[in-house]
Amino acid sequence: MTEIAAPWTDALGSAQRLSGWIFGLLPFGPGDRTHWTGLVAFLLIGTSLWAINRKSLREEGFSGLVNYLVPSHIYFSRSSLVDAKVFLANHLFDPLRLILSRGLRLLIVVNVAHFVSSGVHGNSADGTLSFPMLLLAALLAALASDFAYYVNHRFHHENRILWPFHKLHHSAEHLTLLTAKRNHPVFDFLLTFFNAICIGPVIGVIYGLFGMYDVATLFGLSVVFIAFNFAGGALRHSHIWLDFGPVLDHIFISPAQHQIHHSMAPRHHDKNYGLVFAVWDWMFGTLYVPKRRETLQFGVADRAGRPEPQTHTSLVTAYAVPFVEAAQAARSPARPVAGVLTE
Repeated sequence: MTEIAAPWTDALGSAQRLSGWIFGLLPFGPGDRTHWTGLVAFLLIGTSLWAINRKSLREEGFSGLVNYLVPSHIYFSRSSLVDAKVFLANHLFDPLRLILSRGLRLLIVVNVAHFVSSGVHGNSADGTLSFPMLLLAALLAALASDFAYYVNHRFHHENRILWPFHKLHHSAEHLTLLTAKRNHPVFDFLLTFFNAICIGPVIGVIYGLFGMYDVATLFGLSVVFIAFNFAGGALRHSHIWLDFGPVLDHIFISPAQHQIHHSMAPRHHDKNYGLVFAVWDWMFGTLYVPKRRETLQFGVADRAGRPEPQTHTSLVTAYAVPFVEAAQAARSPARPVAGVLTE
């Protein structure tokens, strides 16, 4: 096993270095909505929506535009301050988090991909891909990564021990650009685990058929998530409503659909778990497609829609309270998860 796995370890290490080098040259980071590309898209799309609706909004002039994009009562609220603290603290611990998550990812991907590739034999395992096959491999890689997000996200909502760690994200009473980063490290670590489990088989198939995988996965993940950025990914955590319409809402998760996911209304609980693609929610019965713009209130609520007390008021409580609540949930009899409506 060691002799067989060694080439995989070398290949994956080389691919990681290649990926890092290429992404270092590119002016974007795939899937990172706080990168400047996501912020530019936020400004462009937000400004366009303001221009279309400014008369009804009664927000005229440059000051009106600024107030529409970043209203002070939202961005200077206590909730938004916690967003900023968690964002900065998570970045402070990024080196440790990356070491742990990449180590776990490498360990899982190496073994899963090797197991799958050993049963797949292609006729062109020479490290080359035709463009159509590259597109197919890219799509499979992106779908696998997105499915991992769906599974991890839904698991955190429906498991009463894990819910407190994701509750930090949902406790935001306003959605801002930094709310996307209001994640507990436990949530991010488990996302890495599920991502490795889901992406491993795809890498194994690509390697077994074509003798390579790095270009396909790199191309696929970057193109899909860059497109996600430019389609308004940063607007998902904002007060700005952008819906794709009933047809596209069954394929892609619009910013409006994710805002609905944060809603305290019982009809919105347990809906729209997806990150990029809506097909997983559609397949598994968790899709909610709005018929018109809806008035939303954000935060954590019980099954009846009654707001729960805010427990994440500082950086310390943001990190510590989830562990306390998870321990309490583990010791208590099973009951419906607060803030989650089980149908």
